[in-house]
Amino acid sequence: MTDLSSSDYKILLIEDNPGDIVLIRDYLSGINPNLKVKIAKTFERARDFLTIQSAEFDVILLDLKLPDKEGEDLIKEIIRLSRGNVPVIVLTGYSDMKFSIKSLSLGIADYIIKDELNPHLLWKSIRFGIERFHASEKIQESERRYRYLFENNPSSIIIWDLATRLVVDTNQQAEKKYGYSKERFKKIKIDEIQPNGSFEYFLNKESDNPETSDPALGNNVFNHKTRSGDSFAAEVRGHFIEYEGNDSVLMLINDVTDKIDMQERLFESTLRAEEEERNRIAKELHDGIVQQLVACGMFIQTISDKVENDKSLSEELSRLYELLTKATIQTRDISHNLKSAEFESKTLPDLLNQFMKQLNHASLIEFQINNHLDFDKDYNNLLKINIYRSVQELCNNIIKHSGAKKVVMTAEEVDDTLFISIKDDGKGFTLNKPEYHGIGIKNVESRIQRLGGEIEFREPENGGLQVDIEVPLQSKQ
Repeated sequence: MTDLSSSDYKILLIEDNPGDIVLIRDYLSGINPNLKVKIAKTFERARDFLTIQSAEFDVILLDLKLPDKEGEDLIKEIIRLSRGNVPVIVLTGYSDMKFSIKSLSLGIADYIIKDELNPHLLWKSIRFGIERFHASEKIQESERRYRYLFENNPSSIIIWDLATRLVVDTNQQAEKKYGYSKERFKKIKIDEIQPNGSFEYFLNKESDNPETSDPALGNNVFNHKTRSGDSFAAEVRGHFIEYEGNDSVLMLINDVTDKIDMQERLFESTLRAEEEERNRIAKELHDGIVQQLVACGMFIQTISDKVENDKSLSEELSRLYELLTKATIQTRDISHNLKSAEFESKTLPDLLNQFMKQLNHASLIEFQINNHLDFDKDYNNLLKINIYRSVQELCNNIIKHSGAKKVVMTAEEVDDTLFISIKDDGKGFTLNKPEYHGIGIKNVESRIQRLGGEIEFREPENGGLQVDIEVPLQSKQ
């Protein structure tokens, strides 16, 4: 063992036997003459030392039989008086194995039989006891530090057991946010906090990765419920940890209700601005360019009447007139598509039927609609605008890129959920290639997600492409 005899330790020897006192002092002085030893021959004297100057001692050597206290009660009192700040080594003449084990469980650092005592054993026990105590102190300090960070984290933290789903620990912010005390928290399952949550990934852990979040939803925002029954949007980040020997999940939670509300308001403002700009451009096209094209057509017709004897020129003017007529029709169609489709006055099923008619008039593709929506039921403008614009963008993509001959759209409402399906018989596209998801498709995805819905692109076995849109209505109406 490394010679550490220069260590200047302060020792409290609690011993009433004069012979043992002399022997132990001789052992200690022989090991290290710099050791400072205080003697307490009774429990009362030891209590005086520890009450006044317990912090000054590096180690306590304790005999188990004193005139005024002995055994287990003596150990408990000495550990209590030392406030757990000083390692206690028991020196005894009794070799009771059961009691020695029990003494160690009470918190002593070592248990030495006096008949086996020698300078080397005593010094080793003192050194190891002090080093173990310091190591334990560092661990406890680290635990205290992390506990402080855990308890005072501004985010709510909930730890739950993977096997039982019971909450096993929470921090102060979680207790304040959810309205449960720590004791009450430990009596409930995580399902009461996160109703209808997706826990399959956690419950069927396939990875040893200690830090992961639930990927099943594509994001980590859940609906959380407080003790009072109030709900809020919770942004959750999950981590696999081992807590008290059991596989558990630590959830770091932030309330993002206000953030989402702000995003919704910003999104609605953006939509209003977009519709206003669409209407402005549509008005400019209709009142400006369309009227000018019509005037040009009339002018050409007049010229054609004047030169009807010149067959060649008349034919050229007729072709020019046809081109102008087509340009006028196309410009008028663009104007109609840009203009807000009478969202205030028409219901959603009426708008969808009207749009399908426009497509059949302007396109070579056959558009068919199976409209099972209630024509007497109206939906709010936010939903009508987003559904209409999404269908418009998807159908325009079909016209431009699919090479389809027929498109079938189905619209229906089931259990407060709106379902829109658009299927074409075209060439489809490779779903996993990002280049096929341009700005238009991303805008559609964003619109549907803002409504709280989902959109799925899939390729049926018989070819083409099918787009399925699902939007919950109860929270929007």
